[in-house]
Amino acid sequence: METEIKDNETIGLKTIVVRYMRRWKLFLAVFILSFIPAVLYLVFYPRTYAFMARIQVQEDSGVGPAGFGLGEAAGIMKSFGIGGGSMGAVNIEDEISILSSNRILSRMILELGLNVEYTRPYSFYKMYRDAPLKLTMDSAAMMRMDDRYDFTVSVSKRKIAVKVKGGLEKKKAKFVYTSLPALIAFDGHTFTLDFDNDGSIDRDFKLNIRCMPPRWTAENFADEFMIEEVSKSSNVIELSCTDHVSERGKAMLDVLMRKYNEDASAFKRTADHQLIRFVDGRIEGVMSELRDVERRIETYKEKNQMTLLESDVLFYTEQMKELQIKIIELEAESRLIRMMDEYVKDPANNYNVLPSLLSVAEGEKGSAIGLYNEAVLERDRLLKNSNETNPAFKSMSAQVDKLRNGVFLMIENAEKTCRGTLLDLKAKEKSLLDRMKSVPAQEREYIDYKRQQEILQGVYIVLLQKREETVISLGQEKDHARIIDPAYMLKKPIGPKKLYAAIGILALTLLIPIGILFAKDILKSIMEEYKRTE
Repeated sequence: METEIKDNETIGLKTIVVRYMRRWKLFLAVFILSFIPAVLYLVFYPRTYAFMARIQVQEDSGVGPAGFGLGEAAGIMKSFGIGGGSMGAVNIEDEISILSSNRILSRMILELGLNVEYTRPYSFYKMYRDAPLKLTMDSAAMMRMDDRYDFTVSVSKRKIAVKVKGGLEKKKAKFVYTSLPALIAFDGHTFTLDFDNDGSIDRDFKLNIRCMPPRWTAENFADEFMIEEVSKSSNVIELSCTDHVSERGKAMLDVLMRKYNEDASAFKRTADHQLIRFVDGRIEGVMSELRDVERRIETYKEKNQMTLLESDVLFYTEQMKELQIKIIELEAESRLIRMMDEYVKDPANNYNVLPSLLSVAEGEKGSAIGLYNEAVLERDRLLKNSNETNPAFKSMSAQVDKLRNGVFLMIENAEKTCRGTLLDLKAKEKSLLDRMKSVPAQEREYIDYKRQQEILQGVYIVLLQKREETVISLGQEKDHARIIDPAYMLKKPIGPKKLYAAIGILALTLLIPIGILFAKDILKSIMEEYKRTE
């Protein structure tokens, strides 16, 4: 039974194939006619090129404070995310997100003027650098645009007529000028229309101009760019795009890389200036305290007639010296932690990036301060591209507040650890001092003064070192991304593709005749059924 069914299916298929082969003239005619759209595609489709560039994101290095005598305290502070030298790790996924962000693309588009499109009437070709007119406006106002504006310009030797429509309320207006440049005030914006050449008019012409918000054009161009990492183990990013104008394709990639570097440099300068202001304020406070302690030491020495204290304190044992060094280091650490605590709890700094007091370690991913700084930066980016009523902005503000509580907890734990360690060390110190029955009370009091002085000196040196490090970093002006390959055009065009034309010919040759024959059979069966039922 199954064999008979298969034989019947084979016979039925053969019948259909033979029936179609008898209509070979129809297939041949469609095959010949299908060359027309294929040729039109190859002739009129603009030649499209591929462009590529490569950059290497450079890591930020930091110098730790270990060389300034803080020793074990530097290691303990690093464990709490407050100090220690490290290499600033680069997250390639974050850098790719920044490169492909609407903000960076909008800046690139605004500089190249790609948000203003020029076309001839009844033409789909968009001109670039060859348009006879140029429409411009203030860049800040252009970034604030909320809708597109369409201009129809008719230029003759006697007058220049401009028709404008657009805006949120879809307004329309008409302007007439006798010469250019001309200012076009429309819907709260001021556009400048001028010739893009020497201003001579050889013949009358018309031009359609469309001006769109840069962020809209950035959305359209986002799909044209491919930004990806070369490999998981490198910091190299590959950028590519396609365009039918070679000059524009290379310019887009070059300007995009430059805008990315400018954005990173501007952010780094802002963060460094904030850090310098923070450190300068702390240095001034530490110097004031240090001068006060030095005056008390001077008064105490004069009161007790102490002249050769260096000779008087030689009876300290090596064990006592080690203990004093550890106490000084921990006191310095505790004071730095308190400074961070005061800065974080200041309401004026609620949504500011927390400065790296000693190095970049506290900005490392995973630490409480690092996560908080990332959230603050994201909140600032959202505020630039939207407003405070944006739900995403409100959510990010709530997240920042939550992360700030984590910073409070981290600092509180650091203080508790330092306090516990200091209590243990001072208990050991008291035990040793109790055994020193011959140490005069005046000298013990002097030791306390001297310890305060050394603590303040240590903090002062650390702050001064960090300030100098930041000033040097400001003067280096190093690009965040090193350009490995400037934008270049690949050898072979990617469009129009002859393969697509061949596939189109083959598809039309098969589908159209089969569709005609199939429709004819259906119509015939319908007519027969109609006659039979009648």
